Amino acid sequence: MLIFITNKILILEKILKEFNNSFKNFNIKNLGLETLNNLKIRIEKKTFILEEICLIKKIEKKTFSLYFNDLNKLKKILKMNFFENFGFQIKKNKTNLELIIPNLSLEFRNNILKIFKEEYLYYKELIENNRKKILLEIKNNFKSKDDVLYVEKNINKEIINIKKKLSESFEKNSFKILND
Repeated sequence: MLIFITNKILILEKILKEFNNSFKNFNIKNLGLETLNNLKIRIEKKTFILEEICLIKKIEKKTFSLYFNDLNKLKKILKMNFFENFGFQIKKNKTNLELIIPNLSLEFRNNILKIFKEEYLYYKELIENNRKKILLEIKNNFKSKDDVLYVEKNINKEIINIKKKLSESFEKNSFKILND
């Protein structure tokens, strides 16, 4: 029973760790290759790190060239205004984009914050979906009503703690984005 609880908690903590890692290399004052490479983008319900779908080269201090292998992904990215939603300016070519990072402004910071809020909501939903799966597994794996109640109580307590940590991490990083 304890092994079951521990394994499920580890799954949820891994989700929290992934969320924290998405903020780890982000510095709004110093948006560079590393930050751009680690931007996450969702295309057709699949999540990609930008460096997986394109090659990024620095042209000037705030200008980068993005070379895409797959033109379909480029078209989908353009259609969903991914870079514009961040507040970046883009110039389009056939197989690449020129990305210009604007000066730091409140509007630019708020655009970045909107993207990270979407990221936060995605991970919150991921935790909730895992919670539902875990509760179903509990009912399937444990026959005794007392065992089911004990495991559910412990799992729910841990889920509340993980959601609280997720929220605190988002608030801390949001404050950092707005005030750096």
